[in-house]
Amino acid sequence: MWYMNDERQLILDAAREFVRTEVAPHALEVDRTSRFPVELFHRAGELGLLGLTIPEEFGGSGVDQTASALVLEEIATSMPVLTVAMGAHALLAGGLLQMLGTPEQKKTWLVPAASGEIILACGSTEAVGGDNQVEFATRAVLDGEEWVLNGGKVLISNIGVADMYVVVAVTADHVDPVTKAGLSAFIVPAGTAGLNVGAAEHKLGWHGSATGSIWFDAARIPKENLLGPEGGCLQAMFVSASAEFLSCGPVSLGIAEGAYRAALDYSTTRTQQGHTLFERFQVTRHKLARMYGEIESLRALVYSTYAERDRGELELARSRLLKIKGAEVSEYVGREAIQLFGGVGTIIDTGVERYWRDAKVMAIGGASVEALNDVVAGLIARGMA
Repeated sequence: MWYMNDERQLILDAAREFVRTEVAPHALEVDRTSRFPVELFHRAGELGLLGLTIPEEFGGSGVDQTASALVLEEIATSMPVLTVAMGAHALLAGGLLQMLGTPEQKKTWLVPAASGEIILACGSTEAVGGDNQVEFATRAVLDGEEWVLNGGKVLISNIGVADMYVVVAVTADHVDPVTKAGLSAFIVPAGTAGLNVGAAEHKLGWHGSATGSIWFDAARIPKENLLGPEGGCLQAMFVSASAEFLSCGPVSLGIAEGAYRAALDYSTTRTQQGHTLFERFQVTRHKLARMYGEIESLRALVYSTYAERDRGELELARSRLLKIKGAEVSEYVGREAIQLFGGVGTIIDTGVERYWRDAKVMAIGGASVEALNDVVAGLIARGMA
């Protein structure tokens, strides 16, 4: 592939071996039990796969974004939910730490996060809507040398297993509807008095992501746990969200590839009347050809966009397009894979139907594709696409 080089190949080879020997054997178990794959998460950290883009001075590898995309794609071919946990950890919470944290905060939290010693979560979304920060109800009030937090967050990944939550709260009388000034980010360690963690929700897909609610009842944290400027975390949130949307491209690509490989293997080995399904049915061959075409189109979009990102472009529109197109392609390929399996494709133990379920959640989790389409349209209107 045009986007490969020696360094990226070495990282990809390590990820492939990790997936083959440690991730794939447990993929169906995690999906069945919805248990957070904590051992695999820590193992990814040991292998350096959690801190790829974190600077070396803070425990990471300092490699480029494309290398990170290759790792996410590879893991998602077998266990997409592990990449969901990695994204919440490294891109959302870790991204805010990297952009807003003081050297001391980074030393305390980012260094062990890069190695997988600790797990991070990001508490932003509220019931009023993820991007409707003007109506956020979680508030933080300074009382002497402590911030006092009250309110709640919903659909937060890595709850219960996280050692620290990066939490967004209102610290002004109101949030400016244009600039969104008035929002601040805070470091809230797990176990803080007044921090309550709900049970993980049982969802259609992303089983094992430990996604649910957290809430605060007069939770007190030290004054120095403010992350970045008071009332001014939105720009960093926008950048970290863009990184998350960007990552949805390689994750969706991996989901589509996993489903396609399963369908291709089944179609070329399952026999009827002395011939494989691939040999016997033109419709089977044509379905697989179109699935392959959609995957390769998505691959081109993913890695051309990452190439621009590595050249320093923020890619606001295309990063969101990766989530939109990625969800569309992975959902389509997952659905067609089930169809090619026929009746057995609906059986959970075959392992193929879970790709469609994870793809369906990809179209909603983090931000719906409908909302992102509107954002992209606005960027086009402003000449920013």
